[in-house]
Amino acid sequence: MTFAEIVMGLRHRAFGFTMLLFALPCCLPMPPGIPTVCGIALALVALNMVAGRRYLWLPQTITSRSIERSDLRRAVERVLPHLERLERLCRPRIGSLTEGFGKVVIGAVVFALGVLLILPIPFVGNIPPGIAVAIIAVGVAERDGVVVLIGLVCAAIAIALASTATWALFETLATIL
Repeated sequence: MTFAEIVMGLRHRAFGFTMLLFALPCCLPMPPGIPTVCGIALALVALNMVAGRRYLWLPQTITSRSIERSDLRRAVERVLPHLERLERLCRPRIGSLTEGFGKVVIGAVVFALGVLLILPIPFVGNIPPGIAVAIIAVGVAERDGVVVLIGLVCAAIAIALASTATWALFETLATIL
C-alpha cells in the first residue's frame, strides 16, 4: 500500500493520524536526522491546516512510498489495543477547537513544533515537542478539543523548555569564549 492510499482511507482523520505517525518517533530519543525528517513532514501537515485545506496534501516523494500490507497489518495489530483504550477516553468535544479557525491555530502551533523538531535542541532534545504534537494529533484525530487543549499546554511547555535549553547553551558558550 502506498502512503497516499493510507491517507485517502483515513479521510477526515488523515491530519491527526499523519501528525501522530510523524510525532511518535520524536517521543523517544532518536539518532540525529529522524527528528529533522519528522519535523519537516509535520511542518507540511501543519501548513495544510493553516491553509484551511479539507484534505491532506503531501508531496509525491512521501505519498508514493509504500509499505507491505503484512507490515501495515502487523503495525495496526500492535497499535490497535492502545487506540481502542484512547478512544474510550476521547470523544468529540469543543468542536470549535478542531474545526475552522481552531484548526488554523492548531496548524500554526504544530508548524512551530515541527520547526523545533528540525533544530538541534540541546539537553532536553526533541522529546517535549514530539510529545506535544502526539497529544494534539490524538485530539485532532478524535475531534476532541479537551485533548487538543492539553496538547497546546504541552506545546507551550515544550517551547519554553526548548527556549530555556537554547538560551542556557548560548550563555554557557558565551562564558567559555
